[in-house]
Amino acid sequence: MRDAVIVDAVRTPIGKGKPGGALSGVHPVDLHAHAIRSLIERTGIDPAAVDDVISGAVGQIGEQSGNTARWAALSAGLPESVPAVTVDRQCGSSQQAIHFAAQGVIAGAYDVVIASGIESMSRIPIGSQAAGQDFLGPGVAARYPEGLVPQGISAELIAQRWNLSRAQLDAFAAESHRRAATAWSEGRFAAEVAPIKVNAVEVNGDETIRPSTTPEVLAGLRPRSSPTSGSSASPTWTGGSPPATPARSTTARPPC
Repeated sequence: MRDAVIVDAVRTPIGKGKPGGALSGVHPVDLHAHAIRSLIERTGIDPAAVDDVISGAVGQIGEQSGNTARWAALSAGLPESVPAVTVDRQCGSSQQAIHFAAQGVIAGAYDVVIASGIESMSRIPIGSQAAGQDFLGPGVAARYPEGLVPQGISAELIAQRWNLSRAQLDAFAAESHRRAATAWSEGRFAAEVAPIKVNAVEVNGDETIRPSTTPEVLAGLRPRSSPTSGSSASPTWTGGSPPATPARSTTARPPC
C-alpha cells in the first residue's frame, strides 16, 4: 500500500467574516486561487501533474457556487485538463477534502492532489445557502418531530455534561488568543501564510486574534448566565488554504 504525505501547506491570512473585514474586498474564487497559486510557486510542482483539486466549502451559493474549486483552479492558472470538485461536510469540509485526497493517493488513483478549502463569510454569511428554504424536507421532520438541536445549544449541553464553567471557558478562550498572538509575534505562522494585497494594502496577519483580551473582559459578554458565549465560539472568518498531498512512490516526484 502506498503512503500519502503532505508536501507543503499554504494559507491566506484570516480576515473577519463580516463586511469591512480585511479580506471582504476579495472575491472568494480569487482568494482561493491566491492560496493555490502560492502553493504551486512554493513547491515547484508542475501544474499539469496535479491529478485533482478537492476543496471544501460550506456556503456553496452566490460567489461560492457552481463548483467553486473548479473556478479557483482555473483562476490559479492550472491547465483546463486538471479537474476539481467541491465537497461539503460543514465545518469539517476542508479536512474532508484532505481525507479524500489521501484516500485517492493510497488507492493509486492519484499521484499529486491539491486539497483545500475556502470560506468567505464576509461575503457569504452563515446560513446563506439555505436561502430561507426548508433544507431538511418532510422525511427528516417526521423523524425528528421535536426538531434538531442547533449548534449553540449543543455547546451548552456539552459544557453541562463535562461540568465546564463559564470562568473555565473564558480563561481557555483568553489563553488561546494570547498563545496565537505570541506565535504570530515569534514568526511561527510566517512560513504558512501567503500575504495578499487588497486595494493596494498588504494583508499579512490574522485579523481574528485579540491579544489584549482577558477572562475579565470576556466574562462581561452576553449571555452572562450561560457557560458559553461568543468568546468561546469559533469566529466567523474569511480565508483559504490548500496543502498538496502526493504519494510517496516513484510515480510522484514533487520536491519535498
